[in-house]
Amino acid sequence: MPGGGPTAAPAVPGGPVSRFASILAKVENVLAAASLGAAALLAIVAVLLRTFFNEIIFWSEEAIIYLIIFSTFFGAVITLRHNEHVNVDLIAAFLRRRGKRVMALLAALVSLVYFGVIGWFAWLLLFEPHSTATVTPALDLPLWVVTLPLPVGLTLMFLRTLEALGRLVRGQDPYPHAARSLLEAEGGAPLETSRWEQHGDDETGGRR
Repeated sequence: MPGGGPTAAPAVPGGPVSRFASILAKVENVLAAASLGAAALLAIVAVLLRTFFNEIIFWSEEAIIYLIIFSTFFGAVITLRHNEHVNVDLIAAFLRRRGKRVMALLAALVSLVYFGVIGWFAWLLLFEPHSTATVTPALDLPLWVVTLPLPVGLTLMFLRTLEALGRLVRGQDPYPHAARSLLEAEGGAPLETSRWEQHGDDETGGRR
């Protein structure tokens, strides 16, 4: 790597789509952090009340479970945004630039279909009569409230995959947020090319 001071994180290309993606990222972060933070706070309060005051919040266990489910689905969206889901690249590792791009496009298309189909049925399930007629045991909430993270999370993952597919078609880094996260994790060390560009330019198919 060349010398010099720390470089800024690679900028995500501008435009309306990128601005929308940036706003969406903030919403995803807030939802994931808020639900997980609320679950942790409620658990601490419930333990303290039970230990020191012999008081029990009877609905706390159910609420904590649902909040963790919320955070899991929103966290999965963030993980997808940063390209940190489990990625089996055994075949892609031996392909040249064009082969890697084809594999990436194929993976994005399959993921798009999967999230689209499962998300569609999740929304249908949300509007089933039993989703409004059935309530949870402790919180007495309609079932659709606690199942809402499923269709919302799948829809967000669909949008993120669509965004990545669009970048792939234009020959851009499909996961610019991943490059930014990598740079931040390295303490702002210079980063000349993104991981996608490095893999794409590697005609031998070797890994770093």
